[in-house]
Amino acid sequence: MQWQVVLPREVESPIYDDIKQAAFKTLDALGMNTGMSHLEWFRRQDGSIAISEVAARPPGAQITTLISRANDFDCVAAWGRLMIFGEFPVPERKYAVGAAFLRGQGTGKVREVLGLEQVQREVGHLITDVKIPKPGQEKSLSYEGEGYILLRHPETAVVKEALSRVVSTVRVVLG
Repeated sequence: MQWQVVLPREVESPIYDDIKQAAFKTLDALGMNTGMSHLEWFRRQDGSIAISEVAARPPGAQITTLISRANDFDCVAAWGRLMIFGEFPVPERKYAVGAAFLRGQGTGKVREVLGLEQVQREVGHLITDVKIPKPGQEKSLSYEGEGYILLRHPETAVVKEALSRVVSTVRVVLG
């Protein structure tokens, strides 16, 4: 299945207070004071949170690129400055961003990718980065799939709608 991840612009909203509290407790438990970590979480239907993973390493799923695009800065360079010099000027979140991961179903090599022209027409102005699957490419064993499309816009709702268009329109055909 193709999937998506969204980093909302509105990170200071009180709706995230519970996850921030859980995240700080987790970092304290890990003994982490400086560095990069990631915490994967989900909000359940009853409103509570479930933490599925925490790691004292940079996240996968193009998250460092998304952070860079959301804040108009180089996340990896900022991490390096933090680790070497202990400096981290907190950037302003300027955009909501998201990634649509392009994954073929079944087995075989990529035969073709359908729907790219339509996505370009409809949401091309939001695209910041792409990795388009290439015909002949082996099916990926990674959860990211064969490719991705990254999007950004100042409004989170616009990014969510555009990501839904991408994952419902683009098809990676294997065979």
